[in-house]
Amino acid sequence: MYEIPKIQVPVILHLINEESIPGGIFVTEDLLSPAGNPEIEDYLNEDEDRFFSFQSEGGAYRLINKNHLLYVETQQTDEEIKSQTPLEPRALVVHFTNATTLFGIVYPTLAEEARVSDVLNSEGHFFTIYRQETKLIVNSDKVVYVNAN
Repeated sequence: MYEIPKIQVPVILHLINEESIPGGIFVTEDLLSPAGNPEIEDYLNEDEDRFFSFQSEGGAYRLINKNHLLYVETQQTDEEIKSQTPLEPRALVVHFTNATTLFGIVYPTLAEEARVSDVLNSEGHFFTIYRQETKLIVNSDKVVYVNAN
C-alpha cells in the first residue's frame, strides 16, 4: 500500500460556533515554503475535499468540515513574509458571520496584490493575515465585511 508522507502542523482551529481546538493538521511535505514553513492555506485551498484530518491535543482524531472554520491560528510568524515583500503591509479588521472580529495585517507580495481587496478576491476560500506577528488563515466564506486602511 502506498502512503503519502505527511507532517503534523500545530494549530488552533477557531470554529463558527466559537469553539477553539488546539491540535494538528496533517499536510504533505510538498507544501513547505522555501524557509520550511508549512503552507496550510495552500493545503486548504488546493484540496477540494470538504473535510480535512485533524488531531486534537487531547488525542482525538477528527475530520473537520472546512465550511465551519472561521480561521486557523498557526505558530508561524511574519518573519518569512516580511523578507518577501517590498510593499507596505495593509491593516484590516475582519468581521465574521458569527459576530467575531479579527484585527490584523496583510503583506502583499505582488504589485497586483497591493490592495486588501486584491488579497480578498484572490483564488481560493482561504487567505492569510497576521495578528501580532502570528500567521492566521481566514475562511473568506465566513467573512461579512472587512474594514481596510
